[in-house]
Amino acid sequence: MNEQDIDIESQWDVFCEHVEKTKVVWLLASDDGGVASVSSSYDEQQDVLLLWHSQELAAAQCVGDWQGFEPVDMPLDEVIEDFAPQLMEDNVMVGINWDQQVCTELSAKSLINAFTD
Repeated sequence: MNEQDIDIESQWDVFCEHVEKTKVVWLLASDDGGVASVSSSYDEQQDVLLLWHSQELAAAQCVGDWQGFEPVDMPLDEVIEDFAPQLMEDNVMVGINWDQQVCTELSAKSLINAFTD
């Protein structure tokens, strides 16, 4: 396991721990209904929807291209029951606690499994 793998695993653990306590995930949304996403670091054709475990982490990204976006909370049960299954159907990955430098990318199925196993 290399240093980047450890960082990713640690980031995932922190995300899961916080979301398990608060039962909420955060995303960035614009007035026109858009949500913050990026292309995968591994495949430019792969969309990655960005999620954070806190409003503060999400709000810190409301700069540059996302200056008009605002943090929006989503209940964990809604994520598991409705949102993540739709992401799976649309073949969209999720990015955890993106900060312009490090982002753990995983499947929506992995997100569901983390909170239902």
